[in-house]
Amino acid sequence: MSHKIVALTGATGFVGRAVIRELLSQGYLIKALVRPGSANKAIQHENINWIEGTLNNPVSENSLCAGADIVIHMAGLVTARTKAEYYKTNSEAVGTLVQAAARAKVKRFVHLSSLTAQQAELSDYAGSKRAGEGQFARKLGKMKGVVVRAPAVFGIEDKATAPFYMLIRKGFLPAPGGKNWRMRKIGLVHVDDLAIFLTNTCLDGTCDGRTVSVATRASLTWPEFAAESAQAIDAKVRVFPLPLSVLYPIAAINSVTKRVFGKGHLTLGKLKEFLYEDWSVAAEDETQTVLQSALKQTILGD
Repeated sequence: MSHKIVALTGATGFVGRAVIRELLSQGYLIKALVRPGSANKAIQHENINWIEGTLNNPVSENSLCAGADIVIHMAGLVTARTKAEYYKTNSEAVGTLVQAAARAKVKRFVHLSSLTAQQAELSDYAGSKRAGEGQFARKLGKMKGVVVRAPAVFGIEDKATAPFYMLIRKGFLPAPGGKNWRMRKIGLVHVDDLAIFLTNTCLDGTCDGRTVSVATRASLTWPEFAAESAQAIDAKVRVFPLPLSVLYPIAAINSVTKRVFGKGHLTLGKLKEFLYEDWSVAAEDETQTVLQSALKQTILGD
């Protein structure tokens, strides 16, 4: 069993909880950053040291990295009011954390990014994730490191996508419509596959110095997604393409309410991401997990 110390950000999130479970099963000691006063210290274990603090705070970042052998950085903003907020968390904080890790003589740094970073022009979110990768590369120094561009992550504990999978359970798979909507491709990774990849493959040296991806299914069209879901739950599932004439006005309104009130997820930037034609990854990045088994668990909550 390993007794190395792994420092985590984003440990209380959907992916973070799965990563913690995997690290504990392997015998790692964990230092995890959590916001001051947070009630989200969901996993209590003698091998976890919860450190209250924030990103972009030298004291917090230095405390997190001190004595650590490895940093796995998973924290980030998926939605924000402004471009500046995206870049502060998804880019600037990457740079300051890498510098803190270097000062602490951390040996390896794993940075969880997003597949959207490959199309940085689509949205402020995508641009900030690409910028974060740039910060990582410039400030890594002599540390060994890897960037993981994750496709869409799914799993039973994800509250953000729970309504989507609830609709699938009822027989409807909502998809962005528009021209050639049937041909759009996505990649999917189950949260457990991603956690295993982050805590095994990314730590054994085979990915050092690279930008990599992992997927439970590397490429899937919306009709194929519906067919896989139908077989998984042994029920009819049909795709329901949402007209762009409906989506664009909603996204325009949400873009305003998000900036002013912090409410609304489907902004114009997010809509551009949804409408991009190819979010697939390379076939060799697929795991051995059976997609239908993972979908059944997610859709039915088993």
